[in-house]
Amino acid sequence: MEKGKNRDQEPEDDWHPLHGIAVASGAGVTMLISIALGVWLGLKCDEFFDSSPFGTIFLSVMGALSGLYSVIKQIVGKK
Repeated sequence: MEKGKNRDQEPEDDWHPLHGIAVASGAGVTMLISIALGVWLGLKCDEFFDSSPFGTIFLSVMGALSGLYSVIKQIVGKK
């Protein structure tokens, strides 16, 4: 153990630039997949129920909201 280093130090002291890039890219991929899944499900629901744009609009917004919730949960959990 080095002089002056304490075992109880915060993990934020060991911050690396690649860690920030990894968290940001993970958040972007999560949002992209959530929105894409919502759009795809909306298109399938519109096809099945013949409700032209309403299923796509509703489920893509729901996908965006669920993706945002997931990203916030990931970022807050990183602390």
